[in-house]
Amino acid sequence: MTLYTVWEGFLDSIFCIVVVYAMLYLLTLVVRPFKYIKGKPETQEPEEAPAPAPEAKPFGIEDIKDEDMMVAALVASIDARETLKTDVVIKSVKEIK
Repeated sequence: MTLYTVWEGFLDSIFCIVVVYAMLYLLTLVVRPFKYIKGKPETQEPEEAPAPAPEAKPFGIEDIKDEDMMVAALVASIDARETLKTDVVIKSVKEIK
């Protein structure tokens, strides 16, 4: 029966650490060239700026056409007031079909 000394354990652990770092270094040498291999970026045509929206006329009480529209505007404003805890201004109401 042979004894395994602390010195031999120290040398074995140093050897294993060197092997691990050597493998990691070899792996980086293999992976490093891939960063230079890039696909050519596709040239995209510059997008045109969207046309400015036409100036909207202010929303007024005269724009409400029927009772259902009035109820929808009031319910939406009450709900927004309770949720936001601030003053609410109705900017538009439209019918969804």
